[in-house]
Amino acid sequence: MFIFVICNKTGRMKEIFIALKYLLSGIFILFLSLASTQAQQISVYSDYLEKVYVFDNGTHRQIEHLPLKSYKVGNQALAYEDNTGNFKIFFNNYLFSVSSFVSEYQAFDNLIVFRMNTQLKVFDNGQVKNLSTNITDYAAGDDVVIFFDDLKHKLMAYCNSQFFELEDALNVDSLSNFICGENTIVFCDSKNYFHIFYDEKSVPLAYSERIKSVKAGRNIVAFVEEPINNFQIFYNDEIMELESFEPVSYNCGDDLLAYVDANNYLKVFADGDLFTLSFDQPNFYEVVDELVVYSVQTDFKVFWHGKTYTLENMIPAKYNANNDMVVYIDEHGYLKLFEKGQTKTISYEKIDSFELTGSCVKYSFGVKSQNIYLNGNTYSNN
Repeated sequence: MFIFVICNKTGRMKEIFIALKYLLSGIFILFLSLASTQAQQISVYSDYLEKVYVFDNGTHRQIEHLPLKSYKVGNQALAYEDNTGNFKIFFNNYLFSVSSFVSEYQAFDNLIVFRMNTQLKVFDNGQVKNLSTNITDYAAGDDVVIFFDDLKHKLMAYCNSQFFELEDALNVDSLSNFICGENTIVFCDSKNYFHIFYDEKSVPLAYSERIKSVKAGRNIVAFVEEPINNFQIFYNDEIMELESFEPVSYNCGDDLLAYVDANNYLKVFADGDLFTLSFDQPNFYEVVDELVVYSVQTDFKVFWHGKTYTLENMIPAKYNANNDMVVYIDEHGYLKLFEKGQTKTISYEKIDSFELTGSCVKYSFGVKSQNIYLNGNTYSNN
């Protein structure tokens, strides 16, 4: 990509700076897009000798000689306890030895959040950061963490690698009435007033006695407001009413909301549009990232980007969903994958177990045989 700028005798530096700005912005966006694509291709497996390997975008690397005590995989990193309890994180082709122990940990798309006794820490883009030395309650999502610092008596948020003070609460012992979506936070302050923290700003919602229920996703918050029990959403910095009556149930995802309304119809609000998926009450439904996975009568279905796809005329005993993918075993015992509107069979073996992490499908069969399916290729642990 080249940019040619012609300057007159007096010079037109402003045009040059603008052109360079757009060039660098385009390169930066492209870099982030490629980095995100690469980051969703992590899995972990063992060989016949039970040595542990990390799979990263088609490459294999041994990380441990003995089986892991536990592990969790996000879109960006692998977090695990080794055989003796040491806490480690694999990120960007590097293995970080974080601590000799961990009390609990969670792996999200972009963050690893963990506790060491009362200390709360986050692993963000290759760095371990101390959030608080003394916490009792916290919640976290793909891009945000909320916690009450017991020593400073402050309700804090961590977002975009920055700290935000939500409230200085010296007059209370603790604040714990909060939830996290992927990049949104809903919290109740010391005056019992609910707020939405989104896009690095706090938006007032209503007094707590008026919020009967509330759930959050990515860029969206849904809630039922008393006393009339109308169903509302916060989306695109606006609050709007979806239904005059309280839904039977609802859940949020990435820019979407699925719910069963008062008539037992299954509906989806996605990218600003409202869809009715079924006039029959669903057997179940689940919202995962960009997907709504559900069943009506005997059909197993997926709603993705404004369209409904019937995957099977039977309900699988187990399925995994993540981002824009669903993996499951069909009635013949074959392992199938739905990805971006298409369904394909990825294994005809008798599958013992499977899991979906990022864009990687790992499945086990036979005697300690494990394969990983990624982007049309199958990789073996042999």
